[in-house]
Amino acid sequence: MAALPLAAALPAVAAEAGLEDYRPAFAPARTEDGRPLVAIRRFRLAGKPHVLTVEVPDFRTRIRPEEWISWELGPDAAASYAALLDALTGPPHPVENAGLTHARGAAEGFFLTVDMCPSSKPFEAGFFAALAARAAHDGRAMPVAISISGYWALDHAAEFASLIERQRLGQLDITWVNHSYAHRYLRGVPDRENFLLLPHTDFEQEVLRTERLLIARGLTPSVFFRFPGLVSNERLMAALRRLGLVPLGADAWLAKLQKPRPGSIVLVHGNGNEPFGIHEARHYLADATQRWLPLNEALAG
Repeated sequence: MAALPLAAALPAVAAEAGLEDYRPAFAPARTEDGRPLVAIRRFRLAGKPHVLTVEVPDFRTRIRPEEWISWELGPDAAASYAALLDALTGPPHPVENAGLTHARGAAEGFFLTVDMCPSSKPFEAGFFAALAARAAHDGRAMPVAISISGYWALDHAAEFASLIERQRLGQLDITWVNHSYAHRYLRGVPDRENFLLLPHTDFEQEVLRTERLLIARGLTPSVFFRFPGLVSNERLMAALRRLGLVPLGADAWLAKLQKPRPGSIVLVHGNGNEPFGIHEARHYLADATQRWLPLNEALAG
C-alpha cells in the first residue's frame, strides 16, 4: 500500500491534538514491497503508531503508519545513510557554513533554498508568486527548499498557509527544511557564542518542536536542518547526527554577492529581511534555460 500524504489522511486540527510521544529513532526498515527505509522518528498520531522514514537512495521522507512497514532487516539502508551523515557532520567543524554546501555529485542546475527566520516584516509574497509563475512556464512545480523556523510560522500563520496552498495547488515542490524553533539571536554577541550556541538552548527540542509543528499542519519534515546564521560547532553537529539529519549550508548566498555555479545551493531570505538577495534571485529565475532541482538530489553521489 502506498503512503497517503498526511494532509489527505488527517485534518491539521486533528493532527495538532493527536500528535503524541514524538521521539527520535534510527532503525532500518522496509516497505511492504521490500524497498529499504530508515525510520528516524516514532510517534502516535490520532492514537496510532506512525514513523517518519527516509527512503534510500533518494533521501525523500515519508510519514507512514507503522503497520505499513516491516522491521525485518533487508539491505541495510541505515548503514549507508549513517555513512552519509558521518561525512556531512564530521570534521572539520568551521563555526560558519558547515555541512552540505554544494551538490555531492554532478548536478546540472541550482538548488534554491529560502530561509524564513523570525521577522516582524511581511514575507516576500511577490517572490513566491514569481516562483509559481516559473512553474507555470515550465509546466511543473517549481522545486524550492523552505527553511522554516517555528516562531516565523506561528507569527505569520496566513503567510505560512499561503505557502502550503501553493504546494497543494502544484505550483511549488517544497522541501520543508527545519530552521530551529526559536532561532535565538543576540545582537553584538560573536557568532561562536550566538544562535543555537547561546546558553540555555535545548537543541533537541529546537529541532523536534519544529518537526511537530510541520507534521501537525499536514507537512512532512525533510532530512535537512539549516543552522540559524549557518553557525554551529562540533557539539551541535554530533547532536544533529544523533537526530539523523543533514546540516544544510550554502555556497551562493545571493545577498553576499556569491555567484552560483552548477550544483550550487543558493540561499535567499523570504521573510522580508533581505530584499537585495530576492532582487538577485529574480535575475536567475528570469533565465528560462536555468534548471532548478529538488534539494534531495544534492545528496546523490
